Amino acid sequence: MRMLFGRSKSRDILAGLLTLGVVFAFSGAVHAEQKRCHPDGQPTEDEVYFQSSGGSYGAAIEKAFFEPFEKECGIDVTHVTGARNFAQLRQLVASGTPPWDIGATVSDQEFPLGLKDGLFEKLPDGFWDKIKDEMIPGSINDYGAWAAPYSDVIVYSTDLSAPMNSWADFWDTQKFPGARMLQNSPMTLVMALLADGVDPKQIYPLDLDRAFKKLDQLRPAIRAFWTSADQPVQGVANGEFAAGSTWNGRVARALSEKRPVAMTWNGALLHTSYTFILKGAQHKRAAEALLYFMQRADRQAELAKLTGYTGGNKNVVSLVDPEVAKRLPASPENVALASVVNAEWWAEHIAEAQARWDAWLAK
Repeated sequence: MRMLFGRSKSRDILAGLLTLGVVFAFSGAVHAEQKRCHPDGQPTEDEVYFQSSGGSYGAAIEKAFFEPFEKECGIDVTHVTGARNFAQLRQLVASGTPPWDIGATVSDQEFPLGLKDGLFEKLPDGFWDKIKDEMIPGSINDYGAWAAPYSDVIVYSTDLSAPMNSWADFWDTQKFPGARMLQNSPMTLVMALLADGVDPKQIYPLDLDRAFKKLDQLRPAIRAFWTSADQPVQGVANGEFAAGSTWNGRVARALSEKRPVAMTWNGALLHTSYTFILKGAQHKRAAEALLYFMQRADRQAELAKLTGYTGGNKNVVSLVDPEVAKRLPASPENVALASVVNAEWWAEHIAEAQARWDAWLAK
């Protein structure tokens, strides 16, 4: 009995040692993967929590980023989904133990406001050094990187006598007759200034008086102000409007469906959302590794194929179909034509601009 017991115990010990060896070997492999994925070559935490609004875009970032990150880096990603606002962001940081580590801004103003309030973790010195030459200037900084920039563009009917190539064309109701549709947003003021001849790179600070004066000229042709970006695309495709403003992704989808619409990138309003790490993140180094991984050209190319959006890596355009590349807001060619939204200006002046916009709309 004792011998059997002894043999059994020895076998248990041996099995335990073998199991422990496997665990150590696996742990070593995981740490090697983590070292490869963080730019400083050191291990990270074993998990990270990413927050997004979910939906179809959430499913796309899971496929483009999270699944390959888990496979290549040995770090588990938990995707936390749901709507949130800036006040909630402040509350999460104030709690000291935020329930997620990394996410993206949901408005133009959120990134500069978050920086001002100290809501984001600063990245280590030299964090971007190895890939900075791959990135569009301005797409990375000490607190994050472009998430999925999108643009306000002109959508117009292919039934027009000629292509509509600028906001000046959009305002020209003699050459391009027909109803217009614009967004119910003070961001429309930028379009008015572009139509009035202001250089896209010289838009800020906004001359509000000049913008409203230009809007007054178009007011008789504006049949409606949209609150959903699908409305102008559908309206133009159905012949209700000659042209409208909308988001580029909505036009890209309509083009893929062979709808009778076209768009121009000249004077596009480029909105630069940012991926950031929340102050007090419980898995800060794993979040840094994920943020860095998300800037890879091959992964951003996959996102482009799935959504028509991408980040700031310049090499994406060489990895996707030319038809996809020319519809990316962050392609170098389209960025060169754009008026980049000055989030700092909007963060400081949104209340004034919104009040004047609402008063003009009510006239």
